[in-house]
Amino acid sequence: MPNCSPPVLYFHSVAPRPFVGWPLRFLTMRLDRFEQQMRYLRDRGYRAIFLEEWLAMRRGEQPLDKRAICLTFDDGLLDNWVYAFPVAKKYGMKITLFVCPELIEPTDHVRPNLEDVWEGRCHLAEINGLGQLSWGELRRMQASGFADVQSHTMSHTKYTVSDQLRGFYYGDFGGFYPTLNTYDVSEKPFYSRDKRFEQRLPLGTPLFEEQSAVIARRKVISSAFVEEITGLAEKFDLTIPEHRPNFERKAKQIYQQWKSTQKLVVGEETEAEYGQRLRYEIVQSRQILEERLQKPVSFLCWPHGDNSLSAHLIALEAGYRATTVGKMTTEVHQPDRIPRLGTDWGDLPPWWMYRKLDYKLGSHYGRQPYYALWLANEWKNRILTRI
Repeated sequence: MPNCSPPVLYFHSVAPRPFVGWPLRFLTMRLDRFEQQMRYLRDRGYRAIFLEEWLAMRRGEQPLDKRAICLTFDDGLLDNWVYAFPVAKKYGMKITLFVCPELIEPTDHVRPNLEDVWEGRCHLAEINGLGQLSWGELRRMQASGFADVQSHTMSHTKYTVSDQLRGFYYGDFGGFYPTLNTYDVSEKPFYSRDKRFEQRLPLGTPLFEEQSAVIARRKVISSAFVEEITGLAEKFDLTIPEHRPNFERKAKQIYQQWKSTQKLVVGEETEAEYGQRLRYEIVQSRQILEERLQKPVSFLCWPHGDNSLSAHLIALEAGYRATTVGKMTTEVHQPDRIPRLGTDWGDLPPWWMYRKLDYKLGSHYGRQPYYALWLANEWKNRILTRI
């Protein structure tokens, strides 16, 4: 059966090109591609709505508008204000921003964006979208009537959950969350401006299995083990990829010796500690956003898509009206869950991108032939899963 609520699309970063040196640059949709999508949606009569109206339709409290759509942005990135918001507003499209209080710049400043360029107040070369949103920029967007701010939990981080080795740090995204966790809370909103971000962890640092903060029962790895591995790494020039296999072979031998002693994990979060931290992520993030922005916060988006039924119930008890489905795909038809669709097919030429949009939106509403194609694809996937 088709969904009974408008489609919810998700985005992260929007910029003319991915930011050089930013570990999350793979999240960036090109600005020209984003504008093509906004123009396409407007020209085909789609109306962007906020989640309050979306929920009313999902619950049957308001007639379903098959030209309604939700546009959501995760992570509270500065480029949402600098590039995405002006373009969405230009085409009459409302956006929802899911943000994390720990990652909001604690200032009221409002930096120039594309609207300032269009109105001649600055040049395009003078604006920069790399960074996190400030409280001032969030308030400005909220007051515009074209943006609505909701919660993305407090920290957006991940934590080590086992002694299962997943690799070694050589820079870039692989060690992003272990690196981010080295920052004090007051420093986190400014991490992307830190030119030494990728030097905060020594090359060769062991990386362990990790999960999103809302489902992770944190474990602490022995500092003596980490020091032994990083000491070994100093004997190799790990900036040269050809040196890494020899280092890894010796490092894994040390790892197996430590693992056999069962002394790799030296601390584990208790159930009570996990519960307290979960409430910090879910409940306190809502409280801070409501206090700082003077508005109700009723919706929660789970970072990385990771969540659980218990986390969802805590959110409902805290006053949220719905949370995203994420990886809990069996919850997709629950009235207090928000399913979302991605649209960043950066390698497709515009014509094919538009056809993909037609397919995603048409199949969502059960329009033919898109829905028939969707059913055939679902049937194929089920067969392949059984095989």
